Amino acid sequence: MEVFSKSYLEEIVENQGKLFEYAEEHYPGIDVADFIESYMKSYTRAMVDEGQAYVCTMDAETLYNYFLENDKYEPKHGKTAGGFAPNWIGQFYALFQWIYRLPSKEVVKLLPVKFMFEAYPGLHDLDLYVAVRKVGEQCGFNVPSICC
Repeated sequence: MEVFSKSYLEEIVENQGKLFEYAEEHYPGIDVADFIESYMKSYTRAMVDEGQAYVCTMDAETLYNYFLENDKYEPKHGKTAGGFAPNWIGQFYALFQWIYRLPSKEVVKLLPVKFMFEAYPGLHDLDLYVAVRKVGEQCGFNVPSICC
């Protein structure tokens, strides 16, 4: 799968983390795991996967509203996460998707949100690239030579 340009990488990684954090902070009681999974499987995220500049360069608030409107997502009440975990998971998923060139909907199937929350305490202190490579290796992937 072709993925977005490396020139967008830092912005997408940072903004996806901020998006997941924004959802939890601005919508008290949101089921953050449902939000993350729904976003990763969404048409909006597929546009990011493809490198659609308009979506790739949105800030967290704009992207949240775009997702709600275009994917017709309705926030559900449920378990919140608190802390930095949603931000880190957003960054992790974005980088994992780019490095291994998988559609985001496949990334969230391979690494379910519940697993990511469970893995967070042991991985979040690592450099993000190291954490992504470590999990990728456990999944049987080799880091592409064009990466990093």
